Amino acid sequence: MIAIYTRQSVDKKDSLSIESQVDFCKREIFDQEYKVYTDKGYSGGNTNRPAFETMLSDIKAGLIEKVIVYKLDRISRSILDFARIIETFKKHNVDFQSSTEKFDTSTPIGNAMLNITMVFAQLERETIQKRVKDNYYQRGKKGFYIGGRAPFGYIKVETKVEGLKTYTFDIDKQRVEYLMKIYDLYANTDMSLGQISNYLNENNVAAAEGGAWDSSKISRILRNPVYVKADGDIYLYYKNRGCIISNALEEFIGIYGCYLYGKRESNQRKYTNVKDHALSIALHEGLIDSKTFLFCQYKLDKNKQIKNVGKGKYSFLSGKVKCGYCNYSMSVYTSGEYKYFKCRGKTSYKNCEGHKRPIHVYEVEDVVEGLLFEKMNEIKNAKLKVSNIEDKEKNKINLQIIEIDEQIENLINQMAHSNEIVEDYINKKILNLDEQKKKFIDELKKVTLEVNKNEPIEKIIEYIEDWDNSSIEEKKKAAGYFINKVLVKDDEVVVDWKL
Repeated sequence: MIAIYTRQSVDKKDSLSIESQVDFCKREIFDQEYKVYTDKGYSGGNTNRPAFETMLSDIKAGLIEKVIVYKLDRISRSILDFARIIETFKKHNVDFQSSTEKFDTSTPIGNAMLNITMVFAQLERETIQKRVKDNYYQRGKKGFYIGGRAPFGYIKVETKVEGLKTYTFDIDKQRVEYLMKIYDLYANTDMSLGQISNYLNENNVAAAEGGAWDSSKISRILRNPVYVKADGDIYLYYKNRGCIISNALEEFIGIYGCYLYGKRESNQRKYTNVKDHALSIALHEGLIDSKTFLFCQYKLDKNKQIKNVGKGKYSFLSGKVKCGYCNYSMSVYTSGEYKYFKCRGKTSYKNCEGHKRPIHVYEVEDVVEGLLFEKMNEIKNAKLKVSNIEDKEKNKINLQIIEIDEQIENLINQMAHSNEIVEDYINKKILNLDEQKKKFIDELKKVTLEVNKNEPIEKIIEYIEDWDNSSIEEKKKAAGYFINKVLVKDDEVVVDWKL
């Protein structure tokens, strides 16, 4: 069946009547069955027209083989809408013809004209997308709210920036304690994402979208920079991951949270690959200090439980003790009320001829406790401040990364005035610098992960000073802060210190 589609917005002297449109279209039909679909009083600015929608339904039902109109603009005045309609026609093997413009998709020239129309439609579509994207990024740069529901732990409140309406976030007093708990549990315990979600479900805490918690929801919260008090370390972290930073470094003052936005593949999780995404300082204040936030990022990046002194219930040195003969780990074994360290190189790999006697746990612990007290007094006498050692190390690495970035930028600028030979040399130099930068980034990650749950040195010293009343977990934190490993022989205990 042939479909004749006619449309007239309003009756005007210079407008062609519905009847005349039908007459023009009928000239293209030769003894074929046809049906007229008419929309009178409807604009061509959109496709929300009753007769037009009925015709589309008949097309999808396979009742129509060709659509004829008086002029192209009877279908739509929008090239973009017109292109979408033609795609629907092609999908259902329906030809299209304009009686006055001799536009007939069943002929080669008509199909060529269709392709030209589609090119312009694609251009219009991309122009619209770019305009929307540019506006989206401009709003983000100014800290404007960029859409979506308020993150867990915040509520959305209306505000004005530069006279324009937008939104920012205030603390959700009912949920913020659970938000802080999520970060605390992940940063300061051995709980996995699944165990944290179970904890929240058992305490009847509803997730942001409602319903139950799961690992992916916990991960999204831990990854979201909307919560961090963004400082220079956050700037460098995202810059090194390939983000486009909208704000200058001096705007990262350790108070406000961030918006991270950009296109990602449909199979990618949010926040996992942020290369070419944009990061902007938001209007709201962050909740999580950068040190805790970065620790969580590196822990998530590692994608497995970090080995630390949190494991083991028999000794505060679990995971630290190594055989002084073969350097294999020594594990704690129990026999009644007695606890021993045994070399895994001897019990599992059968290649260690080391210890000739049982190594009691209390023997090793007594020696290490005494050395810990000495180390504590040494640090107190030197008047070292909170996390000075760790911060100095991180700052040193960050400065080296910044220096490499500056060298790379200078080399790129030189390429504009170089010949092929010099360009080849510069490219090799840039690749070499980039490899060095990657090593420093890995080193920065390692330093951050070794902080042992972000305990400041004063807190660690408190655990040592009140050693007898400290829990095994607190003793593990103290040992982990100071000790790389403890080498044990039959008659000797040697501590390899971090500091």
